[in-house]
Formats: sequence, C-alpha cells, structure tokens
Amino acid sequence: MDEQRYQAWWLLHRRVASGETLSAEEQRDYEAGRAELEAEEWASLHTAPAQLQLVQARLRELSARHQQLAQQEATLREQAAALEERYAALTGEKLGLGV
Repeated sequence: MDEQRYQAWWLLHRRVASGETLSAEEQRDYEAGRAELEAEEWASLHTAPAQLQLVQARLRELSARHQQLAQQEATLREQAAALEERYAALTGEKLGLGV
C-alpha cells in the first residue's frame, strides 16, 4: 500500500477505533485496506525464514573468514617477532616495534 492510500486508511481506522460509524463506501474502503495490510504482513512473515537463512549463511561465511584472518595474523606476528629477534641478534639493537 502506498503512503497516500495508507494515510487515507489510517484516518478511517482512527474513526473506527473511536467508535464512529462509517458510511457503506468508507466501510468497504476500510475493510479493503485492512485486508491489503494483513496480506502484506503475511507475505512478509512468509519471507522472513528465507531471509533469516540467508543472513545465517552469510554470518557463517564471515565467521569462517574471520577465523582465517585471525590465523594469518597470528602467523604474521610470529614471523615479525622472529625477524625482530634476528635483527637484534645481528645488530645488537632492538627495533621496539612490539608487533
């Protein structure tokens, strides 16, 4: 339902909620709008599980990638520490990078 139709329906809804009686035409418009909104809501509920599965799959992919990157980081830190030790052994100076 587009915004303009929703606003018109909402005015009818407020009148119904306050106990006002609608004309036959207004009542038809109100019921049609309510049915459309309910249909949209049901359609949204039926697509939610599929969307959730997609999000969960993406989360698993990103978690696996994060684990790979963490392992690469650990390897690079070890290599950097070994290089710093070798540099210090050769030059007698510490780089002090603390990587």
